[in-house]
Amino acid sequence: MLESMNTEEPVELQVFIEPGCENCERAREMANEIDDDYPRLAVRVVDIAQTPVERDDVFAVPTFVLGDRVLSLGNPQRSLLRDKVEALLRQRGLL
Repeated sequence: MLESMNTEEPVELQVFIEPGCENCERAREMANEIDDDYPRLAVRVVDIAQTPVERDDVFAVPTFVLGDRVLSLGNPQRSLLRDKVEALLRQRGLL
């Protein structure tokens, strides 16, 4: 019997933040919660003051990018974030 193997790159959630942003601390907390709850998801918090943004669709902070698409400009509702993460992980066979 052949087992299915996922050879795709891991699913990633990127959260773009910057110092002085009032909503970015909440974004960081949400990223940490998601990271704790979904071990098959790679979560990366990107401080745009330290790391240049190489995406044209990230022009505000916080911005949540799931996979290759912007999920939210600003903090999404926790339930929406979890629903989207779970849907993508299921689609990739990781949940």
